[in-house]
Amino acid sequence: MPRQWILLLGLLALWGAATTAVGCAFGPMAEGRRAMQQGDFELAARRFRAAAEANPSEPAPWMQLGEAEMAAERYPRAREAFEHVVALRPSSATPRIMVGHTYELQRMYDEALLAYHGACEAAPESPQAFRVIGTRLLRWGRPVEAIPFLERALQIAPTHRETRNALAMARYHAGDLAGAEAEFRSAIEAHPDFLGARIGLAALLVNAHRHEEALAAYDEIVAAWPRFAPAHVGRGILLHELGRPEEALAAFRLAVEVAEDPLRFAGQLRDYEALLARRAPSAP
Repeated sequence: MPRQWILLLGLLALWGAATTAVGCAFGPMAEGRRAMQQGDFELAARRFRAAAEANPSEPAPWMQLGEAEMAAERYPRAREAFEHVVALRPSSATPRIMVGHTYELQRMYDEALLAYHGACEAAPESPQAFRVIGTRLLRWGRPVEAIPFLERALQIAPTHRETRNALAMARYHAGDLAGAEAEFRSAIEAHPDFLGARIGLAALLVNAHRHEEALAAYDEIVAAWPRFAPAHVGRGILLHELGRPEEALAAFRLAVEVAEDPLRFAGQLRDYEALLARRAPSAP
């Protein structure tokens, strides 16, 4: 047999062995992903576990095992898988955050907070770690504590609009209305299509009884998102407060017309029509 054929057969044998090894490792991964897509989380967890145990030093199978176990609502098992990734990637924020999520889903909030703190310490340049702990503290009614974490996340990733919006909300709930307004306006200036920041600014102005400015904010929203029914309702309420009932009624009617779920807004329209009827002067 010519020497080049012997070399070629040797290479093919090596390639076949490698392919077999890869198939053993990644066949279960593909099956697990398919099972996840089909909503069969039990099967997905079994397939990912097989891949993880066959490749204990590879983080990807363990991460996906954790996600499958979370989807199956087996949070301690999910946490075990994510902690394995923490051991493999100690400077990565994501697996520590996922550990925190498993605790949070079990309503073990102190343990979740410790995991999120650990993510910040392990990955001090990760905006995700600081954003997660900041938004969780805000959700848990601790806005003053949330602010420095959200500020740090924004320093690392200054263009992340959801972080700025969360910081605005934290400042608002902490009583810093001027700071909150500045953050909302900065978010809108940087991201004109950011509906969340525009709604936040409008709500702040309403609560501050700055009705003309709030109406202008809602006008901008409906100009850009004409089928966003809640903004039409907001306009209707403000127009009523400003003594413009006919325009208010038109706004409530428009909310029903543009809404994907008209019944949700039809009741508000009826209530407003009834209010106007009660206030109408009696016929002589």
